[in-house]
Amino acid sequence: MGDPFEAIVGAAHVEHVVGVRLAGARIAAVVRPGSAEEVAACLRAANETRSAVVARGGGSKLHFGNPLDAEECTVLSLERLASHLEVEPEEGIATLDAGVRIADFGARAAAAGKTTLLPALHANATLGGTLAADPVGPDWTLDRRARNEVLGIEVALANGELAHAGGRVVKNVTGFDLARLYCGSLGTLGVITRATLRLRARPECERLQIAELGSLDAALASFARAALAVEPAAAAIAVGADGVELLTYLAGVEAAVSLQAARLPGDPASLERWTALRAAVAAPPREGRARIRLAGRPTDLGQLARALDGAAGATTEKLALPLAGALLADVPESALPALAAAAAELGAVFAAERAPGADAPTVDVFGAPPDALPLMRALKARFDPQRVLAPGRFAGWI
Repeated sequence: MGDPFEAIVGAAHVEHVVGVRLAGARIAAVVRPGSAEEVAACLRAANETRSAVVARGGGSKLHFGNPLDAEECTVLSLERLASHLEVEPEEGIATLDAGVRIADFGARAAAAGKTTLLPALHANATLGGTLAADPVGPDWTLDRRARNEVLGIEVALANGELAHAGGRVVKNVTGFDLARLYCGSLGTLGVITRATLRLRARPECERLQIAELGSLDAALASFARAALAVEPAAAAIAVGADGVELLTYLAGVEAAVSLQAARLPGDPASLERWTALRAAVAAPPREGRARIRLAGRPTDLGQLARALDGAAGATTEKLALPLAGALLADVPESALPALAAAAAELGAVFAAERAPGADAPTVDVFGAPPDALPLMRALKARFDPQRVLAPGRFAGWI
């Protein structure tokens, strides 16, 4: 019997791999389908043999999530799904294939006088990988999430069907919001093949303001006062050995940006500093370390920082996102159990991004099982009863 994947995509698009592992499982092959229909057919073939499949976009976020609950897996690379990129500036929408790079999409949007809020944290980041991983960057806020930009989505399901959710209009409020269900799910419910996204107005002006302050608490207080008079696009507080910096990023009409900047503490700085911060957050943690995220209400950041210091040490460098209520830090792997327990005690969200190739963790990288775990398991059973799609990768080892 021949290779079922070769029969679907052609032998030239199947690479048999030896000695390479992904999330604890051996990679048997890398399969590169050329259409949504071929993605669906590949999943149907895997479902029939109960073979684990991991979808890959640009490959920068494959270390996200828990280890695979499988001895062997097939990587489904969507790099060939990049032919469709339609920008409709008059309608304020764009429709693109999962393999389209966010950087290329951003360039097309800019040429049309628009922009996208999807984070281009990595040079090869693709639409599908960005939506499936929902990575956190310094631009992250409570309102600025990748899932908020999705109007409609096409997904290949484990049974080989192509499903659609949402639509092509901004006001799309009928029925369940299934489009957002796939965002941040790490490909455990379906493989995203295409999506329709919002286009945003391109800002006339961008500016970065930096203030040096004595402590994280002082920076939080200073930002809280400033936020009463300004509406920054993003903000971050960097706490390191050299001190504490409050970075406030403004974007919009030039007159409004200039007025808001005058009301902020600190001095103007080069936007390259913000770009460098994005790159630092996008880079994976080094061997032996893990990047943790603690999240709650913005007013909880001081408490979360004290919990972090208690578990990982008071000298731990950290990045607070006051518009998102999130705290990021690179910590020793050994600190993960204590931090997960501290987050559970505080009712905070915990997540850990581990170094590529790290051994199996001693703790669920999503922390204590959420109250919604039974519902999440029911969704997994409904969408992927054979547990073919990245089994074990999500919260609760789903």
